[in-house]
Amino acid sequence: MSIKTSIKEHFTNNHLNIMNHFENAFFLKSHWDYVFQDNSELALSNQAPFEGDSNLKRGLGFRKFNWGDLDECACMFKNVFSADPWYDEWVSLDQSRNYLKELIENPVFEGFVMCEDSKIVAACLGHRRSWWMGKEFFVDEFFVENGRQGNGIGTKTVDFLVNALREGGYTRLTLLTNKNIPAETFYLKNGFYTNEKRMVMVKEL
Repeated sequence: MSIKTSIKEHFTNNHLNIMNHFENAFFLKSHWDYVFQDNSELALSNQAPFEGDSNLKRGLGFRKFNWGDLDECACMFKNVFSADPWYDEWVSLDQSRNYLKELIENPVFEGFVMCEDSKIVAACLGHRRSWWMGKEFFVDEFFVENGRQGNGIGTKTVDFLVNALREGGYTRLTLLTNKNIPAETFYLKNGFYTNEKRMVMVKEL
């Protein structure tokens, strides 16, 4: 019997006892789902509301992205980035869907979604990079539903993302965003920093 199989049987046979002896039961279940690649939604019904986030309801869950999430994420992506402060010109749902589909088809793609009950309210889509400093996760897209921004869901999504990536052996989380907009403040508040030695360079064709 392999080590992985032994661990899996141990967790299965003793799940209830373990859950009763760990104060943070959600962390244990999150670790289980990440190791064994279970894409089922994680319910937080046993976790108290996050401190300071009175608007968050029970039923919030963080899980890995699956193909069935594509249409819902494409619609939310289009709505978010067509609005203030981005004003991108996503003219159709097919356009945003094709864009996300290209990201997802990347062989090193990894994605995560935050759900409230069965509805996706935030998503993080990115990919793995085998950087010389260690395994790095590059965020291609991070977005929160327009009506839910500013009430802590984005911060909790980052928190769960960081925990999941650490469990997966990642050492760094990187992304690009625009300057002087709320997104910049959001990322700085959540522990990101700017790299003054780098710049984004573009050449029009």
